[in-house]
Amino acid sequence: MIAVALALALTASDKVDVRPEADLALASAALLGTAIPELFKTEIAPAHCRLCDGPDNTGLPGTGSRGSLNAVDAWSHDALTGWLVTRGAAGAASSVVSYLLVPAGAAIGAWTATGPHATEGAGWRAAAIVGESALVSAALVQGVKLAVARKRPFVRYGHGETSGTYDATDPDSHASFPSGHTALATSLGVALATTATIEESRAASWFWGGAAAASIAAGSLRMMAEKHYLTDVAAGALIGAACGVVVPLLHRRGGPLSSRSMSVAAQAPSFTLTGRF
Repeated sequence: MIAVALALALTASDKVDVRPEADLALASAALLGTAIPELFKTEIAPAHCRLCDGPDNTGLPGTGSRGSLNAVDAWSHDALTGWLVTRGAAGAASSVVSYLLVPAGAAIGAWTATGPHATEGAGWRAAAIVGESALVSAALVQGVKLAVARKRPFVRYGHGETSGTYDATDPDSHASFPSGHTALATSLGVALATTATIEESRAASWFWGGAAAASIAAGSLRMMAEKHYLTDVAAGALIGAACGVVVPLLHRRGGPLSSRSMSVAAQAPSFTLTGRF
C-alpha cells in the first residue's frame, strides 16, 4: 500500500508542480516585501520626489507645471485624464478590476482549467503558482516605487487635494512609477495563461486574451484616474508579465521550484525509494 501510494504521488503526470518549502519561503519573502513598505510608508517613503518631471510643487491647484515631462506621457495624460468617466470613478473601477475581478477570474481559471494531465490537487497547485507570481510582482513593484519616487500626475499638474484619494501630502503621492494595479492584473493574467499553456489546457488561448484585456483595462483606468502616466503603466505591465512567465516556468515538473526528482521501485514485500533530498 505504501509503495503504491508513493508511486502514484511521485509519478504524477502533471506538467507543473510545487516545492512547498521553497514556495513558502519565496511567498513569505515577497509578502513581507509588499506589506512592510505599505504599512510603514510614512516612515520609509521619500519626503520628496526623485523623478519630479519639473518643480517639486505642492500638488495643490495653481501649482502645476508641465516642466520636463516627456512628450509621450504629456500626450497620454492630456488625452486620457477624465476620459469617458470622472477621475474618481476611473480610480474606483481600476481597484475593482485589479483587486476583485481579475483575482477572482484567475483563481477560478487556475482551479478549473488544469489540462488533460491533471491529477488530484492540480487546481490548488495551479492557484498557488498564480498567487506566488502576483506576490513576487507586488514586491518588486514596491521596491521600484521607493527607489524611483516619481510624482503622480495629479500632483505634478496641481490637481491634488488635502485629503482623500488625491491627497497631495500622502507619501503615496510620490509613488507613481510603476503602476501597481497594472502589475497585479498583468501578473495574475499572464501567470494563469502561462500555467495553462504548460499544462496543455485548451483554455490557454482564452487566458492569454483575458490577460491582455485585464492589463489594458487596468492601465487605461489608472491613466484616466490621473494616478499614472503611460510609462508607469507600461513598466507595471512589464514587471507583471515577467513574473507571470518566469514563476510558472520555474514550476514546470523537474524545474527548480518543483518537487525534487524521485523514483520508486516497488517489489513485494518491499520497496526502494531513491532521489535527491
